[in-house]
Amino acid sequence: MNKRSFFLQASATAAVVALLTACGGSNDPVVSGGTGGGTTPTPAAQFATDYSAGVAALNTTAGLSNTAFLDTIDDGFLDAGYTKPVMRTQLAQEAAARVANPDLVFPGVTLTNVTISGCDANGVCTLTATATNADADTTVAPFTTKVRLTANKYRLYGDQALAPTV
Repeated sequence: MNKRSFFLQASATAAVVALLTACGGSNDPVVSGGTGGGTTPTPAAQFATDYSAGVAALNTTAGLSNTAFLDTIDDGFLDAGYTKPVMRTQLAQEAAARVANPDLVFPGVTLTNVTISGCDANGVCTLTATATNADADTTVAPFTTKVRLTANKYRLYGDQALAPTV
């Protein structure tokens, strides 16, 4: 597998994790405040919204360099050797490649059965879900990763491994 394919697969995996939090979990803290009489979304719901928008935008040059999308990734993110700065650089390279080849597409992954549980004293929690990639064929698999809750916001934390664990 070449570096580009692995990066796209790793990015898609990260996207799947974010989508998983859309379902949230009953242990999510409630964000206080807000106006308008509606309910304020939990951090998990807000993460899912932000990340889902970011994943959808990855099929555009502007979306590949969107700083709001990068804010869904923890500064301490490490997954299969990828760090947040490496992902930032890779996304910028993808944006440049998109200019030269506008037919490039980002894998679309959706998550269902999302739960966030097992949070430790450092705010590191386990996110589990079912990941579905429906491109040429449909692939469904269980998905687990770490997220971290800081400043009342969930961000992808990764497996903290320097190399792929599969």
